[in-house]
Amino acid sequence: MELDKKDAKVVNSAIGTWEKDQKITPELAQELRSSISIRNSNVDTIAVYALISAISCGLLAFGSLVIDEKWIEQLRNKWGFSESVVGVGFTVLALVFIVLAKRKKLKHGTLSASNETYNITIALTIGIAITYWTRTFSNFDGNYAIPLLIAAISYGLVAILLDSKLLWLVMILTLAGWWGAQTYLWSGGNYRFAGMNYPLRMTVFGLTIWASTLLIGKVKQLKIFEETTYTTGLILFLMAAWTLSIFGNYDDYQAWNLIKQSHFWYWSLSFTLVLAGMIAFSFQTNNDTLRDTALLFFLLNIYTRYFEYFWDRTNKGIFFALMALSFWYVAKKAEQWRNKDRKTA
Repeated sequence: MELDKKDAKVVNSAIGTWEKDQKITPELAQELRSSISIRNSNVDTIAVYALISAISCGLLAFGSLVIDEKWIEQLRNKWGFSESVVGVGFTVLALVFIVLAKRKKLKHGTLSASNETYNITIALTIGIAITYWTRTFSNFDGNYAIPLLIAAISYGLVAILLDSKLLWLVMILTLAGWWGAQTYLWSGGNYRFAGMNYPLRMTVFGLTIWASTLLIGKVKQLKIFEETTYTTGLILFLMAAWTLSIFGNYDDYQAWNLIKQSHFWYWSLSFTLVLAGMIAFSFQTNNDTLRDTALLFFLLNIYTRYFEYFWDRTNKGIFFALMALSFWYVAKKAEQWRNKDRKTA
């Protein structure tokens, strides 16, 4: 049984307590201890950072080659290829990459970071194929909602086939782009759809993705994506809600500039109350993801409100000193709650 160093310490402590209370024999205690191995967390951390670096470099390379240099367009014009031919070519290439990725996963299933890095090429290839395919549609006419929806469906299907959390994340982000483009079309080119501006629309979208975790967790084929969906939906929801607390439901930037920020106090208050409720709930349920994310946005909320209302009115040193004391108090109370939970357990 491979555990983190912290978890192994807890398990060893429990085994020692059971042995001391004579609930298990010394032989069984020794057998249990020998079955525990310590996972090298440093290697896991390096793997995560390497994955992030690989993804970043892959995206930069894609942007440099495809967007800046436009080498595909240069080759297409030189050889007289139609856009459908390019679409077919990259579709075949994407299928080849998917087959290779499936074989690679079956052969090296434990190398998750390496497998996910390889999946970057699949995401980019599918994106190029769909871009050129949709240009041939007679009803395209600059309607980017169509390729975004097709791309989201494609990424979702491939993510399920390869058990790829990276492609599932790409699918969610692509869906966010589709939602923005589609509601823009549904509104007839206006910035307000069903009475909602973009921040409010994205808040609804993020909340929907976050809530969909309840359904995804019950589907066996999608269970692997439950944590990714939960975290991504939560961040999208809070990011959009934070933007909403600044701009309100205004769809006119010029008009928004002419109004004092105090006019949006109810949006700011609502966002603060939502964050406070999340933090309280996370401590009650020991939900680390919700706690850490909500605390991060709570800090961001405090800084935002300060710059909105007090930047030109208060002494900067006094303000940050008060903030330091408040954060120290929060950290102290959190430590007390943690110690209380440990004693209860």
